[in-house]
Amino acid sequence: MIAELLAKVETEWRADLEQEGVTIRPPLSAMKIGDLDSMNRKFNLLIFDQHEKYPVLVLRVAHTEEQRALLINECVVLGDLTRRAALSDSMPRLLGIYEHQNLLIAAEQGCAGISLLALMFRHQHTSPVWVRRDFRLVCDTLHKFERATLDGTLPFPNPEQVREKIVQIVSHYRSIEWPKGCLERLVKIADENREMNLPGFSRHGDFWAGNLLLSPHGLRVIDWEGYSQHDGLFHDIFFFMTNYAMFYPWHGWKKCSDETAFKNGFLENNWLALLIKDTIRAFFYKWNIQPRAVYLLLVLFLMEMSLPASIRNDPRYPPQYDKWFNLFQTFIHGKPLLLEPEPISI
Repeated sequence: MIAELLAKVETEWRADLEQEGVTIRPPLSAMKIGDLDSMNRKFNLLIFDQHEKYPVLVLRVAHTEEQRALLINECVVLGDLTRRAALSDSMPRLLGIYEHQNLLIAAEQGCAGISLLALMFRHQHTSPVWVRRDFRLVCDTLHKFERATLDGTLPFPNPEQVREKIVQIVSHYRSIEWPKGCLERLVKIADENREMNLPGFSRHGDFWAGNLLLSPHGLRVIDWEGYSQHDGLFHDIFFFMTNYAMFYPWHGWKKCSDETAFKNGFLENNWLALLIKDTIRAFFYKWNIQPRAVYLLLVLFLMEMSLPASIRNDPRYPPQYDKWFNLFQTFIHGKPLLLEPEPISI
């Protein structure tokens, strides 16, 4: 299959790609990448020519009807967003769409850079100086995306909506031990912010370190199949930070559990947890949203990701909502740094 696709690039598709500004210099080589659990539904093929360190293009290949629909949606998204000047430098450009042996194939511009996840696995960019720098770059990119897709406002979740979400998660999991005062606190925060409107913007949907490519030229965001419009719950910033905490090498090469890693990143008094707290607070400060409201939005995010409906918002396979429920339980039973008061300067 890989040899056939390389032949297509070198012959039938070559003129189209070169018209889009991608010069093909055979002999080409390829690297197949993707989640092993989903290889039978989709995979990506990185195409290299003989002179380049980074892929000259990426072929995104969909097998099933479900994945074809997601890939078509991604192509529409890339076509729309890359026409916006503010976003054109931070995402790949769609080059063409092809069919081959019942496969749908989207050719995208290759992006230079190394994923933030790969750097973490190599134990690079893990010191306080580098993490602070990376957080700033990621948040600046995300703010730019949110402002470029801003479309009106959405009301802050009201107490009735919070109670409804609680009923949903109790109905699904049943045995939930709620800390004393937790439910009352959630409803109270919702009531305090009844008059607030949240900005309505789009969400990337899978905004984590594995989809963020760093290079000397900045940051590129890839894999847009989970994109959706008009979301006001700040899914992307929470998804990035929670996944960052889970993938951070807390114990060197020895992996700890997701719950422990998440607790280290959001509930413990260490430099990274404090930096995550400060970064989230600063991110929401730009939208004039206070820490108590951010706390409720984060709890609602964890609850949303804990329900089967989260599959449409997290394109990973197999579904991971049980894992997110464990994180939700961990969070509500801990002492959230987000609600700690700022130190008084003397």
